[in-house]
Amino acid sequence: MAVKKKMPAKKKDESVALRLSKGGKNAPVVEVRQIKNVAPRKYSSKISKAQKFQLEVIARTNFNFCDGRRIAELLKGNRRMWRAALMPLNLISLRDMEEDCWHADTLYIYAEDGYQHSMEELVREQFNADEVHWIGSSSAVDIMGASGEGFEEKSQVVLSVWWD
Repeated sequence: MAVKKKMPAKKKDESVALRLSKGGKNAPVVEVRQIKNVAPRKYSSKISKAQKFQLEVIARTNFNFCDGRRIAELLKGNRRMWRAALMPLNLISLRDMEEDCWHADTLYIYAEDGYQHSMEELVREQFNADEVHWIGSSSAVDIMGASGEGFEEKSQVVLSVWWD
């Protein structure tokens, strides 16, 4: 009779935060984050709650040639091509948010490996953007706070889409 050896469970590479504080209740808190490894992964059609929220924000963004509702639908319909999409904003939005104005003009799409060309083609043909360019692995590692693993000198990691 063969005996099965029980293997220890593999730990997921997760970002871990450590909060340090000196002094009393009102002392400043320093947060130290472990750099997250963003390695290749198995495709998942699931959209996280955080990503659904961001797609809703994108859908509500409309100005000049940026049709946010259409862009959000195109992203949802082409989920296989991307890992994450984000439309951050500048703090000028604080001034006008009360009037329902959102000052985001750049969309960043973290492309899925093997779909970079298709993603760029979709964006150029359907998004009516003024500028489209790729952010390569060395810059992507810096802006995403990731380790270099999984990026291997790629010239197409994050697609930047800008409207004037």
